[in-house]
Amino acid sequence: MSESFGQESRRNLYRDPQKGRIAGICAGLAEYFGVETWIVRLLAISGLIFAGFITFTAYIAAWFLLDKKPVLLTPDSPTPAESRMKAHSWQAGMTPLQALDKVSRELAALEPRVQRIEKLVTSKEFTLQREFNKL
Repeated sequence: MSESFGQESRRNLYRDPQKGRIAGICAGLAEYFGVETWIVRLLAISGLIFAGFITFTAYIAAWFLLDKKPVLLTPDSPTPAESRMKAHSWQAGMTPLQALDKVSRELAALEPRVQRIEKLVTSKEFTLQREFNKL
């Protein structure tokens, strides 16, 4: 199993102040993980409520440690208005049935990989190798 996760494309984590409310941390995380920004903001607010000091410290640290997202100015790069176009299928006008079909196909494509990983992790060889690594 020499297959590694994240072979699809190399992504970098940046903060995105243009799309962000305060420093762009949540917007950058949302883009990195491919989720909606409001979901990351909701998680950040929940983190502030339930683990305030840790969340606040992590946010401030990310503010100082993460670079701003670079602006690429090439002749064929989209204008700021074009870059705000809807990226996800449910935003781009797909019907719910089409979006569900697309997600189903993506999950079906991932199923064999998950099965291979599950087979490896539940094998006796994996358990034996893990025990040797503990020595």
